[in-house]
Amino acid sequence: MNLDWTKYLLGGLLIIFTDQILLQHLSLWGIHFDALLLFLIWTLPNLKRTEAIYIYGSLAFLQDAFYDSWGLMLFSKTLIILLFHAYLINRSQGNVFSSQFAILTLTIALTHNTIYYLLALVTGGYASGLWPYTILLLGALYTTLLSFILHKIVRS
Repeated sequence: MNLDWTKYLLGGLLIIFTDQILLQHLSLWGIHFDALLLFLIWTLPNLKRTEAIYIYGSLAFLQDAFYDSWGLMLFSKTLIILLFHAYLINRSQGNVFSSQFAILTLTIALTHNTIYYLLALVTGGYASGLWPYTILLLGALYTTLLSFILHKIVRS
């Protein structure tokens, strides 16, 4: 029996709890980065699409419970898996430079934030004093910057 998926599930749980306990204080002007999205981008090429949907769906459901977002994270992360899984597998087979990884992370983060924001607009669950474009762009840039720094640290 292959229980390889448990390490991704436990790693995701560790990321979510670390994000809630420690990293929640790493906000810039009210903008937070999505630690689970970073974990998803880094580990998605190692999983099959169905396994990824089950694992990250359950983790996003737990993230929804913490953020009280009523399934918005679940839907947006599942849609990210469906949109980018094949592309990430193709990109991971070659040598990925840090700048390419940063652009890929920015694209995925912008797509994720846009999906999340549009769903929140439809459900009426978005209330913030900041401009929506600021949250979309700065949240994606913050996630990309942290991903780029981590990629440089791991690859060096």
